[in-house]
Amino acid sequence: MTTIITAHGAHDFLALVPSLAGFVPRDSLVLVAFRGNRTCGALRIDLPGEDAPAPVRKAFATTTLGMVCKIPDVDAIVPVVYTDDTFERYAGPPRRALIANLTTRARHGGFLVRDALCVASDAWGSYLDDGPRRGRSLALIAQSVAQQEERLPRDAPALADVPALADVVAAATLEAADAAERERVSSLYSVLSALRESAELLPVLYWEYNFAGDTVAFADHLVTARPHADADADADADADGTLGKNAALLAFLVQSPAVRDTVLMTWGWGTTAGDDSILTQRMFASGQDISGIPGAGALGGWDMPRPDPDRIRSAIAVLRFAAARIPPEAAPALLTMIGWLYWALGAGSIAARWVAQAVTIDPGYGLAELLGTMIGSGHLPEWAFDVPPEATLGEAIEP
Repeated sequence: MTTIITAHGAHDFLALVPSLAGFVPRDSLVLVAFRGNRTCGALRIDLPGEDAPAPVRKAFATTTLGMVCKIPDVDAIVPVVYTDDTFERYAGPPRRALIANLTTRARHGGFLVRDALCVASDAWGSYLDDGPRRGRSLALIAQSVAQQEERLPRDAPALADVPALADVVAAATLEAADAAERERVSSLYSVLSALRESAELLPVLYWEYNFAGDTVAFADHLVTARPHADADADADADADGTLGKNAALLAFLVQSPAVRDTVLMTWGWGTTAGDDSILTQRMFASGQDISGIPGAGALGGWDMPRPDPDRIRSAIAVLRFAAARIPPEAAPALLTMIGWLYWALGAGSIAARWVAQAVTIDPGYGLAELLGTMIGSGHLPEWAFDVPPEATLGEAIEP
């Protein structure tokens, strides 16, 4: 069900932006895109340095607007700067030169700039009006959040119930696992790893792990059969040892790049996509052309619909559980997979932190290098710019 909230003023709109972005931004530009009078997307980008020269500011504007152009049918924008700087220091909103470059290029590109706003540490205001030099009270935004929540349906998420950017950074850190559990899972992994080239491996996988070689079914089971989201916080979450055995088996299997890719395809798009991934890999290995095969470019962000976000979030929980319990040398594959899953959700900043952890352990890990390059160049998957039909949270600012 679509939830439509009308923003009657700029402070009402600013009350909605954290929900559009998914978290409370900090030291960021959030570019809110509109299709007609309704929001249809929000992009968060790190602000360039305060002393960035004009060529850097112009390149920033060009790159940012290029990303907006990928969202279908966008015709208007509202850039919002979030900064720890102050109105008092600048006698007005900080980062005026940056926003001037951005809004000028946006208008030249045919976009309507509905407003351009700044939320600083001491006040908020617009770059496009002659408001008070010290800005307007941040309390207006907080009051608007409370008023808007009163109008939400009972089952709608609270507007204030979004994490701060600092919490998002914390989400890129593995929670410590119990030492005894970590030793147990690491031992299970080490035994499997030692048997990798042995004839004893298949019987062990079958009798001790109930795994007969169906990677797709195993991957699907991990994200559908039992939740992992609270496993780190719940001491009894793995009382029967199943989660630990699954973690060890998963870590063992995805050391193979081919299996890793099949698991990611299964998590993102279901079992049919996982089976197709295996077929595509076989075709490639036999020298056949796979350029036109559906899903062949999926891990690069091409030629696939938006993956199922619920499955992806469940998969992230599965990987976080496993990565905190396996030997460090086995972690790069899992850390990179977490990075890819966040990247698939459009969260490039979070993805970059997971990839950096993987590269720290293994600088030559191929998928981490590739994903790091894509993130560093600002490349997001094409489906990140597809707008779900019921994604609307708010309407345009009314004059």
